[in-house]
Amino acid sequence: MELWKKQKKILTGFAAFLIFMFLCTLISRSVYASRLPRVTAETPRRMAVSHIVEADGIVHQGREYAVTALTGLRVRTVYVQIGDRVTPETLLFDLDLEELEAQIQKKDLEIRKLELQIASMEQNRNLDTQKWQTENARAQEDYARAEQKAGEALERAREDLDNAQDVYDDHKEHSVQRTSDEDRRVAQTAWEEWTENETRLCREMEQAKEAYEKAQEEVKRLEEEAKMLQSPEDDGTTASGSGEEDNSKQQETGDNPSSSASGDGADIKTEGKEEPEEESEEEEMAELQLAREAEKKAKEAYDAAAEAYETHMAHAVEKPDFSTEDAEQSAWEEKKESLGNAVDAAERAVQDAERSQSDMMLDVGRKVADSSVPSDADSSLEVSRLELAALQTELAAYRKVQDASGQVYPEAEGVITRIQVSPGERVGDGAAIVYADLSSPMQFQVSLTKEQKKYVNQGETVKLKLGNASYKELTVDYVAENEMNPELYDVRIFLPDGTGTIGQSGSFRAEAQSETFSCCIPLNALHEDSSQRKFVYIVSERSGILGTELVSEQVYVKVLDQNDSYAAIEEGVIDRETEVIIDSTDELEDQKAARYQE
Repeated sequence: MELWKKQKKILTGFAAFLIFMFLCTLISRSVYASRLPRVTAETPRRMAVSHIVEADGIVHQGREYAVTALTGLRVRTVYVQIGDRVTPETLLFDLDLEELEAQIQKKDLEIRKLELQIASMEQNRNLDTQKWQTENARAQEDYARAEQKAGEALERAREDLDNAQDVYDDHKEHSVQRTSDEDRRVAQTAWEEWTENETRLCREMEQAKEAYEKAQEEVKRLEEEAKMLQSPEDDGTTASGSGEEDNSKQQETGDNPSSSASGDGADIKTEGKEEPEEESEEEEMAELQLAREAEKKAKEAYDAAAEAYETHMAHAVEKPDFSTEDAEQSAWEEKKESLGNAVDAAERAVQDAERSQSDMMLDVGRKVADSSVPSDADSSLEVSRLELAALQTELAAYRKVQDASGQVYPEAEGVITRIQVSPGERVGDGAAIVYADLSSPMQFQVSLTKEQKKYVNQGETVKLKLGNASYKELTVDYVAENEMNPELYDVRIFLPDGTGTIGQSGSFRAEAQSETFSCCIPLNALHEDSSQRKFVYIVSERSGILGTELVSEQVYVKVLDQNDSYAAIEEGVIDRETEVIIDSTDELEDQKAARYQE
């Protein structure tokens, strides 16, 4: 029992501890949650971003007229003030007539002087023109004379060239008949062959003659020897008279005188002594006969050789001599070269004549060209005439003012907007008085910034409210950059007839509707960092020590369009289901815990 009581106490204490811990957790969560920033979140919506441009402006006059007066005239009295309503009968100001008269006299004097100067300049120009025309005519005559002279010289040079060329061509046509080198070689070869044959035949004839003379000497020698052998018989015959014939006869008949005297022994002795002599004589006779035959053959050979030589000499070939022909050829070539040089000289003479003609014509041509241009380009006469015309125009204007008694009136009904003249002062350059034309429509003018100008263009319809009247729809007629401030743009709207007064204030309102964007958020949900990048905070969850909790997550976005209330952003990281924080009780940071606004 005591054990049960004891366990019960333990369980009771443990339960009390758990209850205490639960109470502490609730208290800590309440304290933690009470310190968290409370945020308001919305999901992006699909919508179009509208742009409204509002600005205040003023009504200005539609057209302005300038009243001018002659510069330099003194103003006597000004009768109007800025804002006065004037008509064509309203006197604006008048001028000093005495000074006007002095100005007219001065202009008259200037015109008279200038007219005299122009007359003198015209006379001088006429004289210069006559002189120029004379010089030009003389230059033309010199040109024609030079052209004729140069042409004649060139023609003579060409005639000389033609004559020289004719002589040269004629000389070439009558060239010297010259034996060709081939014919010369043939003639020289024939003469050399004839000479060689002459030498050979002469040598053969001399050899035959020498052989013939030797054969004659041999015959003569043999004949002398034969005579010597026959000389004893000749002596016995002389002594005994006709004993030889008797011996002959005896020999022929066989009767020998000595045989009768001495008998057979004497005959044998005699025969034995004469037989060798007879054999020697026979040999000599045979040799002589051979010698005579050899002499005959030698004579025949000599006669043949002599006849061949004489026949060869009868058809003698003269040694070719071309010296005369060469001399004539050389003289012809020299003359040809001389005539060719004459042709070259004539050609050079033609070229020189042509060059001389070109140079001469260029020289006289330049003189003609120079004489064709006036010596001096002087526009002083024309300038003086322009000055005279200007003075005459000024004088006419002065006289017109004088005729109007110096009084100046407006041309139409209007309101004076600017006065540039004062009594006693001289009229300056520009408008003396400017007045607005009340008969022309007024125009509303307003200035817009660059950002506002994006949504206002020429030709678009806008709303305009003048004074206490209601808004009217009108068309923008003019949009341009302000000349004084490039950051501003001037917008003008031409008002209907009878609408608005000069200086009246008005309100300008233009609305431009963009395309429909699928992801648009309130403008206060859009933030910008130091780098001018746009971002938003969205609601996300994370696990914490106290369980799942909400945190603000920083997400960079791209802004497509925006106005004063909403911004259209590009879909991607953020879609139509993303909760975007649009408000917070404390400054938000990336991954900072937060809770919804109750």
